[in-house]
Amino acid sequence: MLFNVRSLTSLLLFAGIASAIQNTVYVITNAETPSLSRPGLTPVGQKRATECLPALFSTLNIGKIIMCPENDDSEVCFETLATTQPTATALGLPIDTSCGADENTDDDCVTDLLKKFAKNSTESVLIVWDFQELGALLGEDLDLDTDDADADDGIHFDLVTVVVKNKIKAVVSQNCTDIDGIATGTDAVVPSKRSFSPRGSKLRSLQSREKA
Repeated sequence: MLFNVRSLTSLLLFAGIASAIQNTVYVITNAETPSLSRPGLTPVGQKRATECLPALFSTLNIGKIIMCPENDDSEVCFETLATTQPTATALGLPIDTSCGADENTDDDCVTDLLKKFAKNSTESVLIVWDFQELGALLGEDLDLDTDDADADDGIHFDLVTVVVKNKIKAVVSQNCTDIDGIATGTDAVVPSKRSFSPRGSKLRSLQSREKA
């Protein structure tokens, strides 16, 4: 019986390893929105969506884009399309909206999409989600250990959560020109892991960590 238990444990461990997709997954939220629940993106959000994100993700071998669609009943994902469409257009990719951020969507929906895509491609995946529902996506839907993500001082519009082999490898800034960075007049030191430049050594360093 002991042998059987050990065999079963080994089998379950192997199954867990096998189920971890090899594709790098980048998770972001919708860009900046106005106060008082007003619709659309702010001027900063529009600049992020139309100028920064297309340039950023054009360097990262994206082969699939997953986005939660607008849901009037649950009041989620109203600005995800405005955030995602410029990048999708630049990359020539369709937007998969088959998984919602509402309570009626199966918790395994996004995971199943990732597994299906990973069977035929090694390209990276971009997920664009509702700002308020990011925690639920990472912790519940994708079943990730979110300690690294929670270690940040809250959710910010510029963050990219990098997931490799079912683990959060980094939480970094999009580092959009004239939008993100250290506040003027401060002497704060930004850790290198929070910089996410589409060019140069910082990107190469990030890619090296993903392969680890």
